[in-house]
Amino acid sequence: MDAREFKQRFMPHYKLLYRVAYYLTGNAQDAEDLLQDMYLKLWQKRDDLKEETDTQAYLVTMMKNLFIDQRRHKHLDASEAIEAHASPPDERSLDHQIDARDEVRQVEGLIRKLSERDAKIIQMHLMEDRSYEEIENDTGLSQGNIRIIVMRAKKKLKQQFQNITKTWTN
Repeated sequence: MDAREFKQRFMPHYKLLYRVAYYLTGNAQDAEDLLQDMYLKLWQKRDDLKEETDTQAYLVTMMKNLFIDQRRHKHLDASEAIEAHASPPDERSLDHQIDARDEVRQVEGLIRKLSERDAKIIQMHLMEDRSYEEIENDTGLSQGNIRIIVMRAKKKLKQQFQNITKTWTN
């Protein structure tokens, strides 16, 4: 399936899917993220999809299942964090904490190397936990542009951090 067929088949359901995502998440930003994740997953599976008789029902079910999977994953992450804090620290966990602090300092240094605009946006999004809407209000950039900047900055930071960690281990 090419991009044109994909758009013809699935994009007419965008508004409905956004409403479903908003209902599930209760938040516009999370709804947009969920919808974006769903379309990405759908695109990745595009060649394996059969011609559904009720495309709309299939998409709504897919959205619901993706939401459940993401909630389950976040719940598991939270459970792991709770378990990690439940036991007293030992020498290995102290070493891990020191390593984690060093990694945070490295990432902060990498953020400072980004362009001023990108560094400001990534800091607002990741460190200050601000929504795209709040960043839009402060910067005047559209939420779409902000998402792209965040995505590219994260990718760049990840690559640079991996290069640093490779040098540590070599």
